[in-house]
Amino acid sequence: MELCLDFTDTVDWRTSNHAKDRLDTYAALLNWSSEKGLLDRKQVEALGRAASRRDMTPVLTEASRLREAIFRIFSAIAHKKRALPGDLDILNEYLAKSLARMVVMETGEGYEWGLSCDVAPDMMLYQIAESAAMLLTSRDLARVRECANEEEGCGSLFLDCSKSQTRRWCSMESCGNRAKSRTFYDRHLRAP
Repeated sequence: MELCLDFTDTVDWRTSNHAKDRLDTYAALLNWSSEKGLLDRKQVEALGRAASRRDMTPVLTEASRLREAIFRIFSAIAHKKRALPGDLDILNEYLAKSLARMVVMETGEGYEWGLSCDVAPDMMLYQIAESAAMLLTSRDLARVRECANEEEGCGSLFLDCSKSQTRRWCSMESCGNRAKSRTFYDRHLRAP
């Protein structure tokens, strides 16, 4: 799955009246970033120490701001609409920060892109913004979908990689089964 879509899906039941933000602390953002391979152990430890000495609320605010802009961009696209210019401005703001810190580094096998600093409290946001930009400019953009479980307010975004391009649910195990159960129940409830 695409990193930027995974990031938007850190809000469970996003379009319901009981949405749950799984990145409500800086520690949660660090853990998620580590799980996704955005930060290595040393970076997580260094950022954790920094967080114990200073308030990371501004970083959480910025993470949420970027996440919501990315969600609105790809939700609009999933619904065959245009992204709002203000949301693209937010994404471009993070891309500019990311590109300003990009350097080419030598590795054992050649060269690769990297960040000029070892750690910055918001460094994970740069890679997320890059992921969103890559998806927006790729052929896969037409495969972006939003879960069809609107009744319960799922709101998860995903990339439809099915052969027939007809995937409707974020996951068959959760939203797909719920929808099928609801349909079955409704059909049998109305049956004479």
